[in-house]
Amino acid sequence: MTYAQKRVLVTGGLGFMGFNLVRALLRTEARVCVLSRSWPPLPGSVESTVGDVTFFHGDIRDPAVVEEAVAGCDVIFHLAGKSGPTASNASPLEDLDVNSRGLLTLLDTCRHLNPEVKIIFPSSRLVYAASPKQPTSESAPTAPLSVYGIHKWAAEQYLLLYRRLYGMRACILRITNPYGPFQRPEQNRYGVVNWFIHQAMHDQPLTVYGKGAQLRDYVHVDDVVDALLAAGSSPRAEGKIFNVGSGRGVSFLEMAELIVRTARRGSIRHIEWPADAAMVETGDFIAETSLIADELSWKARIPLEAGIKGVIERYAQLERQDC
Repeated sequence: MTYAQKRVLVTGGLGFMGFNLVRALLRTEARVCVLSRSWPPLPGSVESTVGDVTFFHGDIRDPAVVEEAVAGCDVIFHLAGKSGPTASNASPLEDLDVNSRGLLTLLDTCRHLNPEVKIIFPSSRLVYAASPKQPTSESAPTAPLSVYGIHKWAAEQYLLLYRRLYGMRACILRITNPYGPFQRPEQNRYGVVNWFIHQAMHDQPLTVYGKGAQLRDYVHVDDVVDALLAAGSSPRAEGKIFNVGSGRGVSFLEMAELIVRTARRGSIRHIEWPADAAMVETGDFIAETSLIADELSWKARIPLEAGIKGVIERYAQLERQDC
């Protein structure tokens, strides 16, 4: 399937990942719709330049606006929701209401009004059990350490249940640690690479918990968008779960040092692990991505060094424009 002239809905389409996806979909000549609470965007903001998109202003938990948005859609990318493992443990009922009730509202609406639509869902590496054995494949045990991880895992089960009971089409992508352009500075509860770049560009310290030796799999949002598009267009993706990551482990400290070195600003500050962050720390994680490579011919292509350099160059360009 190609996206040209297909009606595609992106819930949460003005968020970090959603906005990057919307921009890519517009280049495919899809008829793009966005459901978001964040409309209209602030004048002069990058979101205000999104282009020829049909907007549905409302909450993913509101059946009326969801009914209007899903009508006639060929593909839905469900990106609306709350993010952040630490925040979810602090506010578990809010995380449940937004992430679980929101998805069930979407699923049940589609079941009645548009049962043939294909739904692509971005899950998380945080559904997996902590393990010293890396890389992690899709068949590895799941045992989340946060309410957020539990609700991501529950969302996967809802999608698979609706497939078994009602034949609905869905694909799940377990994404590692995405970074890239168009993340707003206030979105600092997740997307630590982008937050560190923001701090470095303002010559602020980058806070590293403990020694920062834990390995992470950082993946550029352009690669994530390519994976989302591949999942949405391929019949081979239906009913399946795929890891989406670079397949490369980089220590947290190495990532922070790379940002300071590339930005030529900022510094590293080590502190003890805060109790709430230590509770949700999963240890090393590297994604095994051979399944998505075999099934969808997808592989991450942007090295961390080049990706960070690109984001920093964009920040610098925006600084020059503001002067």
